[in-house]
Amino acid sequence: FLPDFTAGFAPTPHPLSTLVSSLGLPFGHGGDAVIVWIVLLSFGTLVWLTYRLGETLFSRWVGIAAAVVVLTRPVLDRDVLLAYQDVPFAALIVGAVLLEAKQRRRGVPVLALLTLAGLLRPEAWVLSGLYFLWMWPAVAPRERLKLGVLVALAPLIWTVVDWIVTGDPLHSLHGTAALAEEVDRRRRVDQVPYWGLKYFGFTLREPLVVGIPIGLAFAWRWRRSQAALPVAVAAAMTLVFAIGPIFGLPLIARYIRTPAVLLTLFFGLALFGWMWLDRGRERTAWMVAALVTLGVFVAFLPSSVSMLDGLRLRSEREGGFYRDLRAVGESPRVRSAFARCAPLSTSDHRPIPYIRWWLDGDPKSVGTVENGASRLGKLLLVPRRTKLANRFYQENFPTFAPPSTYRSLYRNRTWQVYAAPGCA
Repeated sequence: FLPDFTAGFAPTPHPLSTLVSSLGLPFGHGGDAVIVWIVLLSFGTLVWLTYRLGETLFSRWVGIAAAVVVLTRPVLDRDVLLAYQDVPFAALIVGAVLLEAKQRRRGVPVLALLTLAGLLRPEAWVLSGLYFLWMWPAVAPRERLKLGVLVALAPLIWTVVDWIVTGDPLHSLHGTAALAEEVDRRRRVDQVPYWGLKYFGFTLREPLVVGIPIGLAFAWRWRRSQAALPVAVAAAMTLVFAIGPIFGLPLIARYIRTPAVLLTLFFGLALFGWMWLDRGRERTAWMVAALVTLGVFVAFLPSSVSMLDGLRLRSEREGGFYRDLRAVGESPRVRSAFARCAPLSTSDHRPIPYIRWWLDGDPKSVGTVENGASRLGKLLLVPRRTKLANRFYQENFPTFAPPSTYRSLYRNRTWQVYAAPGCA
């Protein structure tokens, strides 16, 4: 039993994500709920770890402020609802930073978490390598060997899995670059400054864009040693994001999420850093800066609440979109035709993993005609021109029309399935 990494428009495989996803297999068509709950628990853990990191490095109030911000960022909440692996990845990274913050040069426990994170996203490989260099002068040669094994473990497992499944040990790199080109994602180095800043702003929103520089300035003035660790980790991860296009990798907003979470600590510092200072002119100045930060945050509260409510509405709307797709996969008529006439083609790549899952299809039993990724099968699934589908696809609505010999096999509010002669 092997996963299929080479299907048309297949996303980049991540070994730990693939392994954890297999936990949902015994639950059949309800397996997706298992993964959503795992990500929800990971998000709760991330919020708690953010609080603990803020408390450990600065104060309880800084931790509370940072945790509240992480909990209420609409973009992070959206990632949770979509069960993105970036959420547990961020939890593992923040957990590793917390361990190091509590005990300098902690060693194996920190690298163990970074190894797990490195099976979700390769940015953690860089952090592991940098941490190994940080540990080098403080440990004996035998300990260096142990730490070196941990550093190499994640990239080694990743390349071995790619090699076993596809025959190409660098499939993830090659596949990610090829997919980015195929779907025309941003992947030029000269786009990094603009889109990097835009992605940070998109994740953190306006109040934090104002507050974080104030917190960083306070840290530089009064808490430089404590701030060094989260700043260094955020900077290293941002640098990996920036150099990705050199290897053909895309600039995607989710790659900025974890450094953005670490920067929320400095929003808390902007609000509460003044509490450490003695009475006087400088304390007053930082209190004024804190009031400005708080004022901007309060001013944008209606906008934030509106965005969170919009997330709820979008979740309900897209939930209906995918419930209709599930109804296609569970339709006895469609399943009977699929058993006789597979493969099924989709007009675009988005429905592929879902409809194959709900049809209980084998690898390569579902493909897409988008950009000629695969030949048209005897069954064709297309979205209908309805309000729900139009809102989901917007300007990217697929326009592939079935051949004149195909006949309608099944239709619901959002989807329609056509069948070739002899398959209806």
